[in-house]
Amino acid sequence: MTETPPRLRDAETFRRRIIEWYRANGDRGLPWRNTRDAWHILTAALLLRKTTVKQVLEVYEEFIKRFPTPKELAAAHIDEVKSVIRPLGIEHIRATLLKRLAEELVERFGGSVPCDEKALKSLPGVGEYAASEVLLIACNTPRPLLDRNMIRVLERVFGAKSKKKRPHTDRELWELARSIVPDNPELAKEFNFAVLDFARKVCTARAPKCGECPLADMCTYLHTRNTKGRT
Repeated sequence: MTETPPRLRDAETFRRRIIEWYRANGDRGLPWRNTRDAWHILTAALLLRKTTVKQVLEVYEEFIKRFPTPKELAAAHIDEVKSVIRPLGIEHIRATLLKRLAEELVERFGGSVPCDEKALKSLPGVGEYAASEVLLIACNTPRPLLDRNMIRVLERVFGAKSKKKRPHTDRELWELARSIVPDNPELAKEFNFAVLDFARKVCTARAPKCGECPLADMCTYLHTRNTKGRT
């Protein structure tokens, strides 16, 4: 459950400003953002877990070159997969999961990644976030990419606070995020990428750069902090 409903009248301003910020400051060249290949997008989503964009960039192109479709990965030896992704760490766990995923895609879907939420979430290692990323980028279905970074931005700007220990499982928070995502598929992609980059570069977990924030005048977090500072 969430408390303090967001000021949805500010949603349009939020969308417009965050997209404008992204067009000037975002990481628009990331390869998994510039493809419609669902396998490549799904692969990136899994590789990015528990690591950084910079680290994944070091292995992503080689991974896609070696395993351009699930069929190549399903047929590969586990040691070959581990050697490619070793720089990311925990390579045995990652390689085992990716290989299982590829094998199921070959067995159940003929080597294609489905554009169906239920089918996606039935695959090994694919949860709400990874499924949403495939649906958003590959399938042109507007969805929020609700991770801890987007949650932080929504909580700070709109004052919506989840009571759950794992906020990314909060259905109300998902509904809030869905209500803010643009209906236009291309704008929905830009919006999601914008929020994620903004959280990483400006609205950081520690020491947010509020002086650089284009949302400062509508930010509940900043208003509350400033009010406390005057008392």
